[in-house]
Amino acid sequence: MLNFYLPVTLLLALTITCQAQSSGAAESYLKRANSLYAGGKLDQALADYDIAVAFRPDWAVPYYNRGLVRYAKGDMDGAMADFEVAIGIDPRYAAAYCARSNVFLFKDDFLNAIEGYSKALAINPRLVEAYCNRGAARTAKGDLDGAIADYNHALRINPHLAQAYNNRGHALIARGSLQEAIADFDKAIKLDPLDGTAHANRGWALLLQGKAAEAETEFDQCLKLDPKFKRVVDRMRQAVHSSKP
Repeated sequence: MLNFYLPVTLLLALTITCQAQSSGAAESYLKRANSLYAGGKLDQALADYDIAVAFRPDWAVPYYNRGLVRYAKGDMDGAMADFEVAIGIDPRYAAAYCARSNVFLFKDDFLNAIEGYSKALAINPRLVEAYCNRGAARTAKGDLDGAIADYNHALRINPHLAQAYNNRGHALIARGSLQEAIADFDKAIKLDPLDGTAHANRGWALLLQGKAAEAETEFDQCLKLDPKFKRVVDRMRQAVHSSKP
């Protein structure tokens, strides 16, 4: 094997050129992967994110984006691993903390989810997703006041966020504030009339108030928009009927 001598300055130039080429290639694959992901082509997007990571293993963004694709595909362990790497590369990556907490939330690990959302918000106090999802975790833990406070923060940042009204209404039902909850569901439905969950939740609140006919109208609208909520609606009906003496 022949050994070639290259001057240090030339070696440095070659190194910089290779790094620039790797960065350019990673950015190109990342851009194409983002378009594929937006178009719902998850497997193709995943393949491009793999290449972007191979070109730039020191760049947090492709790991984070690949984690989003894995989450969308139901690969929670793979998503968690990618978000962990992204955070390891960039400990100030608020969106990665939030995304990792979404995995914890999916796994019903509410304490770790809340901790991660709090870290994300410490870095970026205007991250609406973190407020909304921390509110969901706090609701699941029974911290209804904390959850409602989170939804209030989210709505101060974005007063047109239907999900925050819907989720706050859910917490208000759990607290027994039925009329306030219905007002929130009204706002959620006005902002997003096609959201079946808001209709189901409004029906639930009406049913708890004893307004069965109005509740059934909401349930019918929910199932018309999204038939997959039938089991949820049936459980709501059963819970109220079984609680009657």
